[in-house]
Amino acid sequence: MSERAVAKDLLRLATHDAYPYHYIENGSVKGTVIRQIKCAFNRLETPYRAEFSDWVDVELRLRTGNLDGIFAVAQSEARSEFGQVSVAVAAKHLYWYFAGNKIDIETTNPLYQRYKVAAEFGSDEWLDLKRKSYNVRMKPRNARALVQLLLSHEVDAILLDEHEFEHEIAKLRLQDTVFSRTEHGTIDLGVLFSKAFLNDRPTFLDAFNTAVSNCIVPNSGSQ
Repeated sequence: MSERAVAKDLLRLATHDAYPYHYIENGSVKGTVIRQIKCAFNRLETPYRAEFSDWVDVELRLRTGNLDGIFAVAQSEARSEFGQVSVAVAAKHLYWYFAGNKIDIETTNPLYQRYKVAAEFGSDEWLDLKRKSYNVRMKPRNARALVQLLLSHEVDAILLDEHEFEHEIAKLRLQDTVFSRTEHGTIDLGVLFSKAFLNDRPTFLDAFNTAVSNCIVPNSGSQ
């Protein structure tokens, strides 16, 4: 097979840094979702390339046809217009985190909009907060920036996956710092493939779902 043919068939994927699902450590790509995807494509004998980039950038590139898939994301009404999500490859366990005492931050509180809150810019959580008219002004690009907003009291609460929060706190050596938290919910995440790609390969998604379902790995950051 020629190099040109290989390049044409190469599946183009992108992701962002999110421990323990997909992240870079000491120059190596690691994560539970990374391992599942590698396993699935090996089973399918499908060549692919996966790169790390800014979360907002990768979704835009998928919409405009410059990527075939991005991971790991949740299905939504907006995304269903241009793509379809695979079976779940991970689940985010989301919590509201507070630097002081807990705040009633849910929409059932008539005063919820008075509190400044944040989530990773462009993430499913950030988009959900905007849809629900939360007081969201900051646009942190990663979990580290999000945690630092909380530590500097620039926001009253942040919405973040528990593994990502604990990882960032450990890196900052703040394990002994007392934080309050309230459980928010769980989001199933999969690989979002573009409709253009799936139209060209109508049997691919079913095959990928079967393969990745047989590649479940423990939910830890180890490679």
